[in-house]
Amino acid sequence: MSQKLDNQVKETGTRFLIYPQHKSLKGFEKPEIVYINEKPGTIQAGPSDQKMYVIDAKNKRPYGRFSYPPYNGEKFPPVQPSSDGHFDHLSPTDRAFSSATMFATVRRTLDIWEDYFGRKIPWFFRETYDRLELIPRVEWNNAHSGYGFLEFGFPRKDSLFGGLDYNNPYCENFDVLAHELGHTIKNEVIGWPTSSKMTSEYRGHHEAFADIVAIIASLHFDRVVDHLLQNTKGNLFSVNELSRVGELSQSTQIRILFNYEKMSTVNSEEHDLSLPFSGGAFDTLIEIYEQNLVDQGTIPKELGDLSKHVEGYEVPNIQKEFEKYYNRKPQEFRQALLDARDYFATLMARAWDKTSKDDLYYWKVVANMIYADRELSNGKYEDIIKGSFEWREIPIKVDAKLNIA
Repeated sequence: MSQKLDNQVKETGTRFLIYPQHKSLKGFEKPEIVYINEKPGTIQAGPSDQKMYVIDAKNKRPYGRFSYPPYNGEKFPPVQPSSDGHFDHLSPTDRAFSSATMFATVRRTLDIWEDYFGRKIPWFFRETYDRLELIPRVEWNNAHSGYGFLEFGFPRKDSLFGGLDYNNPYCENFDVLAHELGHTIKNEVIGWPTSSKMTSEYRGHHEAFADIVAIIASLHFDRVVDHLLQNTKGNLFSVNELSRVGELSQSTQIRILFNYEKMSTVNSEEHDLSLPFSGGAFDTLIEIYEQNLVDQGTIPKELGDLSKHVEGYEVPNIQKEFEKYYNRKPQEFRQALLDARDYFATLMARAWDKTSKDDLYYWKVVANMIYADRELSNGKYEDIIKGSFEWREIPIKVDAKLNIA
Protein backbone atom coordinates (compact mmCIF):
# COMPACT_ATOMS: atom_id res chain seq x y z
CA MET A 1 0.00 0.00 0.00
CA SER A 2 1.09 3.60 -0.29
CA GLN A 3 3.38 4.94 2.40
CA LYS A 4 0.67 7.43 3.42
CA LEU A 5 -1.94 4.74 4.03
CA ASP A 6 0.60 2.48 5.72
CA ASN A 7 1.39 5.22 8.24
CA GLN A 8 -2.31 5.87 8.77
CA VAL A 9 -3.10 2.21 9.43
CA LYS A 10 -0.46 2.14 12.18
CA GLU A 11 -2.58 4.71 14.02
CA THR A 12 -6.03 3.21 13.41
CA GLY A 13 -5.61 -0.48 12.55
CA THR A 14 -5.77 -3.78 14.43
CA ARG A 15 -2.48 -5.35 15.55
CA PHE A 16 -1.32 -8.87 14.67
CA LEU A 17 2.01 -10.71 14.64
CA ILE A 18 3.57 -12.11 11.45
CA TYR A 19 6.96 -13.63 10.65
CA PRO A 20 8.21 -11.47 7.74
CA GLN A 21 10.39 -14.35 6.47
CA HIS A 22 10.84 -17.96 7.52
CA LYS A 23 11.57 -17.98 11.25
CA SER A 24 14.67 -20.16 10.78
CA LEU A 25 16.42 -17.31 8.94
CA LYS A 26 18.85 -15.12 10.84
CA GLY A 27 17.25 -11.83 11.74
CA PHE A 28 13.70 -13.12 11.43
CA GLU A 29 13.47 -15.38 14.48
CA LYS A 30 10.75 -13.23 16.05
CA PRO A 31 7.45 -12.10 14.52
CA GLU A 32 6.81 -8.45 13.69
CA ILE A 33 3.74 -6.37 14.56
CA VAL A 34 1.60 -5.50 11.55
CA TYR A 35 -1.57 -3.46 11.31
CA ILE A 36 -4.69 -4.55 9.47
CA ASN A 37 -6.79 -1.81 7.93
CA GLU A 38 -9.73 -2.37 10.27
CA LYS A 39 -10.42 -0.66 13.57
CA PRO A 40 -9.84 -2.61 16.80
CA GLY A 41 -13.01 -4.43 17.77
CA THR A 42 -14.27 -4.93 14.22
CA ILE A 43 -12.40 -8.22 13.70
CA GLN A 44 -14.26 -10.96 15.52
CA ALA A 45 -13.22 -14.30 17.02
CA GLY A 46 -11.82 -16.76 14.54
CA PRO A 47 -10.37 -14.39 13.49
CA SER A 48 -13.12 -13.37 11.07
CA ASP A 49 -14.55 -10.31 9.35
CA GLN A 50 -16.82 -9.55 6.40
CA LYS A 51 -14.26 -10.81 3.85
CA MET A 52 -12.86 -13.99 5.41
CA TYR A 53 -12.90 -16.37 8.35
CA VAL A 54 -10.50 -18.90 9.88
CA ILE A 55 -11.45 -22.43 10.90
CA ASP A 56 -8.83 -24.39 12.83
CA ALA A 57 -9.94 -27.83 11.67
CA LYS A 58 -9.04 -31.04 13.47
CA ASN A 59 -7.27 -33.74 11.45
CA LYS A 60 -8.54 -32.34 8.16
CA ARG A 61 -7.52 -33.73 4.80
CA PRO A 62 -7.23 -31.25 1.89
CA TYR A 63 -10.20 -30.31 -0.22
CA GLY A 64 -10.30 -32.21 -3.47
CA ARG A 65 -12.41 -32.77 -6.52
CA PHE A 66 -15.51 -33.76 -4.55
CA SER A 67 -15.02 -31.71 -1.36
CA TYR A 68 -15.30 -27.98 -0.89
CA PRO A 69 -16.29 -25.32 1.69
CA PRO A 70 -17.81 -24.79 4.09
CA TYR A 71 -15.95 -27.06 6.48
CA ASN A 72 -18.36 -28.63 8.99
CA GLY A 73 -16.12 -31.14 10.73
CA GLU A 74 -14.46 -31.07 14.14
CA LYS A 75 -12.56 -27.90 14.92
CA PHE A 76 -10.71 -26.09 17.67
CA PRO A 77 -12.32 -23.05 19.35
CA PRO A 78 -12.03 -19.76 17.44
CA VAL A 79 -9.21 -17.44 18.46
CA GLN A 80 -10.40 -14.56 20.62
CA PRO A 81 -9.12 -10.98 20.40
CA SER A 82 -7.71 -9.26 23.48
CA SER A 83 -9.90 -6.94 25.52
CA ASP A 84 -8.79 -3.99 23.39
CA GLY A 85 -9.64 -5.75 20.11
CA HIS A 86 -6.11 -6.70 18.98
CA PHE A 87 -4.52 -10.10 18.29
CA ASP A 88 -0.83 -9.46 19.03
CA HIS A 89 -1.12 -11.01 22.50
CA LEU A 90 -0.80 -14.55 21.11
CA SER A 91 2.47 -16.42 21.62
CA PRO A 92 4.06 -18.06 18.55
CA THR A 93 4.23 -21.25 20.60
CA ASP A 94 0.42 -21.40 20.89
CA ARG A 95 -1.63 -23.25 18.28
CA ALA A 96 -3.91 -20.20 18.06
CA PHE A 97 -1.02 -18.19 16.62
CA SER A 98 -1.32 -20.10 13.31
CA SER A 99 -4.94 -19.02 12.88
CA ALA A 100 -4.24 -15.39 13.74
CA THR A 101 -1.14 -15.04 11.58
CA MET A 102 -2.85 -16.71 8.59
CA PHE A 103 -5.74 -14.26 8.82
CA ALA A 104 -3.35 -11.34 9.24
CA THR A 105 -1.19 -12.34 6.26
CA VAL A 106 -4.16 -12.69 3.92
CA ARG A 107 -5.85 -9.51 5.17
CA ARG A 108 -2.63 -7.49 5.10
CA THR A 109 -1.76 -8.62 1.57
CA LEU A 110 -5.29 -7.84 0.40
CA ASP A 111 -5.13 -4.38 2.05
CA ILE A 112 -1.85 -3.67 0.27
CA TRP A 113 -3.07 -4.62 -3.18
CA GLU A 114 -6.52 -3.05 -2.88
CA ASP A 115 -4.72 0.23 -2.27
CA TYR A 116 -2.58 -0.22 -5.39
CA PHE A 117 -5.59 -1.18 -7.50
CA GLY A 118 -7.47 1.77 -6.06
CA ARG A 119 -10.58 -0.25 -5.26
CA LYS A 120 -11.96 -3.14 -3.28
CA ILE A 121 -11.20 -6.51 -4.87
CA PRO A 122 -14.24 -8.80 -4.67
CA TRP A 123 -13.85 -12.57 -4.54
CA PHE A 124 -14.11 -14.34 -7.88
CA PHE A 125 -16.29 -17.00 -6.20
CA ARG A 126 -18.78 -14.47 -4.75
CA GLU A 127 -21.78 -16.02 -6.52
CA THR A 128 -21.32 -19.06 -4.28
CA TYR A 129 -19.55 -17.84 -1.14
CA ASP A 130 -19.65 -14.45 0.61
CA ARG A 131 -16.34 -15.00 2.42
CA LEU A 132 -13.00 -16.71 1.94
CA GLU A 133 -12.44 -19.75 4.17
CA LEU A 134 -8.97 -20.10 5.69
CA ILE A 135 -7.76 -23.46 7.05
CA PRO A 136 -4.33 -23.07 8.72
CA ARG A 137 -3.42 -26.68 9.55
CA VAL A 138 -4.28 -29.47 7.12
CA GLU A 139 -2.75 -32.95 7.28
CA TRP A 140 -0.87 -32.55 4.02
CA ASN A 141 2.55 -31.70 2.60
CA ASN A 142 1.36 -28.80 0.46
CA ALA A 143 -0.65 -25.58 0.32
CA HIS A 144 -3.17 -24.37 -2.22
CA SER A 145 -5.88 -21.87 -3.08
CA GLY A 146 -9.20 -22.94 -4.50
CA TYR A 147 -12.78 -21.95 -5.07
CA GLY A 148 -13.67 -20.17 -1.84
CA PHE A 149 -10.75 -21.29 0.30
CA LEU A 150 -7.06 -21.26 1.17
CA GLU A 151 -5.70 -24.22 3.11
CA PHE A 152 -2.19 -24.98 4.23
CA GLY A 153 -0.30 -28.02 5.41
CA PHE A 154 3.26 -28.68 6.56
CA PRO A 155 6.67 -29.28 4.95
CA ARG A 156 8.46 -32.60 5.34
CA LYS A 157 11.00 -32.77 8.14
CA ASP A 158 14.08 -34.02 6.36
CA SER A 159 13.27 -35.72 3.09
CA LEU A 160 10.52 -36.66 0.68
CA PHE A 161 9.61 -39.59 2.89
CA GLY A 162 10.01 -37.85 6.25
CA GLY A 163 7.12 -37.02 8.54
CA LEU A 164 5.39 -33.66 8.56
CA ASP A 165 7.15 -30.82 10.36
CA TYR A 166 4.40 -29.56 12.64
CA ASN A 167 6.69 -26.87 14.06
CA ASN A 168 6.84 -25.02 10.75
CA PRO A 169 3.35 -24.86 9.23
CA TYR A 170 3.15 -23.28 5.80
CA CYS A 171 0.49 -20.88 7.12
CA GLU A 172 3.23 -19.12 9.11
CA ASN A 173 5.37 -18.60 5.97
CA PHE A 174 4.40 -15.14 4.73
CA ASP A 175 5.76 -15.57 1.19
CA VAL A 176 3.96 -18.86 0.55
CA LEU A 177 0.64 -17.58 1.87
CA ALA A 178 0.86 -14.23 0.05
CA HIS A 179 1.68 -16.14 -3.15
CA GLU A 180 -1.45 -18.28 -2.84
CA LEU A 181 -3.60 -15.22 -2.21
CA GLY A 182 -2.02 -13.77 -5.35
CA HIS A 183 -3.67 -16.56 -7.33
CA THR A 184 -7.03 -15.66 -5.81
CA ILE A 185 -6.56 -11.97 -6.66
CA LYS A 186 -5.53 -12.85 -10.21
CA ASN A 187 -8.62 -14.97 -10.73
CA GLU A 188 -10.75 -11.87 -10.05
CA VAL A 189 -8.63 -9.20 -11.76
CA ILE A 190 -7.81 -11.13 -14.95
CA GLY A 191 -10.10 -14.15 -14.72
CA TRP A 192 -9.82 -17.66 -16.12
CA PRO A 193 -10.22 -18.31 -19.86
CA THR A 194 -12.03 -21.11 -21.58
CA SER A 195 -9.85 -23.98 -22.77
CA SER A 196 -9.89 -22.67 -26.35
CA LYS A 197 -8.46 -19.33 -25.20
CA MET A 198 -5.95 -20.76 -22.71
CA THR A 199 -2.26 -20.30 -23.51
CA SER A 200 0.79 -21.78 -21.82
CA GLU A 201 1.91 -18.22 -21.07
CA TYR A 202 -1.36 -17.61 -19.25
CA ARG A 203 -0.45 -20.44 -16.91
CA GLY A 204 3.09 -19.11 -16.52
CA HIS A 205 1.74 -15.66 -15.80
CA HIS A 206 -0.61 -17.16 -13.21
CA GLU A 207 2.52 -18.07 -11.21
CA ALA A 208 4.41 -14.85 -11.99
CA PHE A 209 1.43 -12.76 -10.88
CA ALA A 210 1.41 -14.51 -7.50
CA ASP A 211 5.18 -14.10 -7.07
CA ILE A 212 4.93 -10.37 -7.73
CA VAL A 213 2.06 -10.02 -5.25
CA ALA A 214 4.21 -11.75 -2.61
CA ILE A 215 7.35 -9.70 -3.27
CA ILE A 216 5.59 -6.36 -3.02
CA ALA A 217 3.76 -7.44 0.13
CA SER A 218 7.03 -8.52 1.77
CA LEU A 219 8.45 -5.05 1.14
CA HIS A 220 5.91 -3.68 3.62
CA PHE A 221 7.86 -5.13 6.56
CA ASP A 222 10.36 -2.70 8.07
CA ARG A 223 12.60 -5.60 9.01
CA VAL A 224 12.67 -6.97 5.45
CA VAL A 225 13.54 -3.58 3.95
CA ASP A 226 16.21 -2.80 6.52
CA HIS A 227 17.75 -6.28 6.46
CA LEU A 228 17.77 -6.29 2.67
CA LEU A 229 19.54 -2.95 2.34
CA GLN A 230 22.00 -3.54 5.14
CA ASN A 231 23.05 -6.91 3.74
CA THR A 232 23.39 -5.77 0.13
CA LYS A 233 24.46 -2.17 0.80
CA GLY A 234 21.86 -1.17 -1.72
CA ASN A 235 23.04 -3.40 -4.58
CA LEU A 236 19.79 -5.27 -5.16
CA PHE A 237 20.81 -6.98 -8.38
CA SER A 238 21.81 -10.04 -6.39
CA VAL A 239 20.32 -13.16 -4.85
CA ASN A 240 18.81 -11.75 -1.67
CA GLU A 241 15.76 -12.02 0.57
CA LEU A 242 13.62 -10.00 -1.83
CA SER A 243 14.31 -12.21 -4.83
CA ARG A 244 13.80 -15.55 -3.07
CA VAL A 245 10.07 -16.32 -3.14
CA GLY A 246 8.66 -18.84 -0.69
CA GLU A 247 11.85 -19.14 1.31
CA LEU A 248 11.82 -22.34 3.35
CA SER A 249 15.28 -22.23 4.93
CA GLN A 250 18.61 -20.42 4.68
CA SER A 251 19.38 -22.16 1.41
CA THR A 252 16.06 -23.36 0.03
CA GLN A 253 13.32 -21.43 -1.77
CA ILE A 254 10.57 -22.26 -4.24
CA ARG A 255 11.67 -19.90 -7.01
CA ILE A 256 14.41 -17.32 -7.47
CA LEU A 257 13.25 -14.19 -9.29
CA PHE A 258 16.82 -12.95 -9.72
CA ASN A 259 17.47 -15.29 -12.62
CA TYR A 260 18.87 -15.38 -16.13
CA GLU A 261 16.03 -17.33 -17.73
CA LYS A 262 14.87 -16.52 -21.25
CA MET A 263 11.95 -17.93 -23.17
CA SER A 264 14.36 -20.25 -24.97
CA THR A 265 15.81 -21.67 -21.72
CA VAL A 266 12.57 -22.74 -20.00
CA ASN A 267 10.00 -25.42 -20.70
CA SER A 268 6.21 -25.18 -20.78
CA GLU A 269 5.69 -26.26 -17.16
CA GLU A 270 3.98 -23.24 -15.60
CA HIS A 271 6.41 -22.62 -12.73
CA ASP A 272 9.41 -22.86 -15.04
CA LEU A 273 7.73 -20.78 -17.73
CA SER A 274 6.91 -18.07 -15.19
CA LEU A 275 10.58 -17.24 -14.62
CA PRO A 276 11.32 -15.07 -17.68
CA PHE A 277 8.34 -12.84 -16.92
CA SER A 278 8.79 -12.65 -13.15
CA GLY A 279 12.53 -12.12 -13.66
CA GLY A 280 11.83 -9.26 -16.07
CA ALA A 281 9.36 -7.74 -13.61
CA PHE A 282 11.93 -8.00 -10.80
CA ASP A 283 14.53 -6.31 -12.98
CA THR A 284 12.05 -3.52 -13.74
CA LEU A 285 11.44 -2.92 -10.03
CA ILE A 286 15.16 -2.75 -9.24
CA GLU A 287 15.94 -0.54 -12.25
CA ILE A 288 13.26 1.93 -11.11
CA TYR A 289 14.81 1.89 -7.64
CA GLU A 290 18.25 2.63 -9.09
CA GLN A 291 16.85 5.40 -11.28
CA ASN A 292 15.36 6.91 -8.13
CA LEU A 293 18.81 6.84 -6.53
CA VAL A 294 20.27 8.67 -9.51
CA ASP A 295 17.43 11.22 -9.59
CA GLN A 296 17.94 11.92 -5.86
CA GLY A 297 21.66 12.41 -6.40
CA THR A 298 22.33 9.51 -4.02
CA ILE A 299 24.48 7.63 -6.55
CA PRO A 300 26.14 9.01 -9.69
CA LYS A 301 24.54 8.31 -13.04
CA GLU A 302 27.64 6.40 -14.08
CA LEU A 303 27.08 3.83 -11.31
CA GLY A 304 23.43 3.50 -12.23
CA ASP A 305 24.38 2.90 -15.86
CA LEU A 306 26.90 0.23 -14.87
CA SER A 307 24.47 -1.66 -12.64
CA LYS A 308 22.55 -4.00 -14.92
CA HIS A 309 21.13 -7.51 -14.80
CA VAL A 310 21.97 -9.10 -18.13
CA GLU A 311 23.43 -12.54 -18.70
CA GLY A 312 27.21 -12.40 -19.05
CA TYR A 313 27.40 -8.77 -17.92
CA GLU A 314 29.57 -8.17 -14.88
CA VAL A 315 31.35 -5.08 -13.55
CA PRO A 316 34.31 -5.56 -11.16
CA ASN A 317 34.16 -3.76 -7.82
CA ILE A 318 30.56 -2.58 -8.30
CA GLN A 319 29.69 -3.86 -4.82
CA LYS A 320 32.38 -1.65 -3.28
CA GLU A 321 30.95 1.35 -5.09
CA PHE A 322 27.47 0.66 -3.73
CA GLU A 323 28.87 0.22 -0.23
CA LYS A 324 30.58 3.60 -0.42
CA TYR A 325 27.42 5.48 -1.34
CA TYR A 326 25.11 3.44 0.89
CA ASN A 327 27.21 4.13 3.98
CA ARG A 328 26.89 7.84 3.31
CA LYS A 329 23.10 7.99 2.93
CA PRO A 330 21.33 4.78 4.01
CA GLN A 331 17.98 6.52 4.54
CA GLU A 332 18.01 7.84 0.97
CA PHE A 333 18.47 4.27 -0.29
CA ARG A 334 15.52 3.18 1.85
CA GLN A 335 13.28 5.94 0.53
CA ALA A 336 14.26 5.16 -3.06
CA LEU A 337 13.23 1.53 -2.56
CA LEU A 338 9.88 2.38 -0.97
CA ASP A 339 9.11 4.84 -3.76
CA ALA A 340 10.04 2.22 -6.37
CA ARG A 341 7.87 -0.36 -4.60
CA ASP A 342 4.82 1.90 -4.71
CA TYR A 343 5.32 3.01 -8.31
CA PHE A 344 6.00 -0.49 -9.62
CA ALA A 345 3.02 -1.99 -7.79
CA THR A 346 0.69 0.71 -9.07
CA LEU A 347 2.11 0.14 -12.56
CA MET A 348 1.42 -3.59 -12.36
CA ALA A 349 -2.09 -3.05 -10.99
CA ARG A 350 -2.95 -0.82 -13.93
CA ALA A 351 -1.35 -3.21 -16.41
CA TRP A 352 -3.24 -6.18 -15.01
CA ASP A 353 -6.50 -4.24 -15.15
CA LYS A 354 -5.92 -3.90 -18.89
CA THR A 355 -4.95 -7.55 -19.41
CA SER A 356 -7.45 -9.96 -20.96
CA LYS A 357 -7.71 -13.56 -19.81
CA ASP A 358 -8.18 -14.71 -23.40
CA ASP A 359 -5.13 -15.47 -25.57
CA LEU A 360 -2.80 -14.05 -22.94
CA TYR A 361 0.83 -13.71 -24.01
CA TYR A 362 3.64 -12.07 -22.10
CA TRP A 363 4.17 -9.41 -24.73
CA LYS A 364 0.60 -8.20 -24.19
CA VAL A 365 1.16 -7.79 -20.46
CA VAL A 366 4.40 -5.90 -21.14
CA ALA A 367 2.56 -3.65 -23.59
CA ASN A 368 0.04 -2.90 -20.85
CA MET A 369 2.91 -2.08 -18.48
CA ILE A 370 4.25 0.43 -21.01
CA TYR A 371 0.77 1.89 -21.42
CA ALA A 372 0.39 2.20 -17.63
CA ASP A 373 3.81 3.86 -17.35
CA ARG A 374 2.76 6.45 -19.90
CA GLU A 375 -0.38 7.15 -17.86
CA LEU A 376 1.50 7.43 -14.57
CA SER A 377 4.70 9.26 -15.56
CA ASN A 378 4.47 10.10 -19.25
CA GLY A 379 6.65 7.08 -20.03
CA LYS A 380 9.56 7.88 -17.70
CA TYR A 381 10.46 4.21 -17.23
CA GLU A 382 9.52 2.91 -20.68
CA ASP A 383 13.09 2.16 -21.71
CA ILE A 384 13.62 0.30 -18.41
CA ILE A 385 10.56 -1.86 -19.03
CA LYS A 386 11.58 -2.62 -22.60
CA GLY A 387 15.16 -3.43 -21.67
CA SER A 388 14.12 -5.69 -18.81
CA PHE A 389 12.00 -7.93 -21.02
CA GLU A 390 13.65 -7.79 -24.44
CA TRP A 391 16.80 -9.66 -23.43
CA ARG A 392 14.57 -12.39 -21.99
CA GLU A 393 13.16 -12.85 -25.49
CA ILE A 394 9.77 -11.37 -24.67
CA PRO A 395 9.10 -9.13 -27.67
CA ILE A 396 7.98 -5.51 -27.41
CA LYS A 397 5.08 -4.99 -29.80
CA VAL A 398 4.00 -1.38 -29.31
CA ASP A 399 4.72 1.73 -31.34
CA ALA A 400 5.09 5.32 -30.17
CA LYS A 401 1.30 5.72 -29.92
CA LEU A 402 0.94 2.39 -28.14
CA ASN A 403 -0.75 0.64 -31.02
CA ILE A 404 -0.10 -3.07 -30.76
CA ALA A 405 1.88 -4.21 -33.77
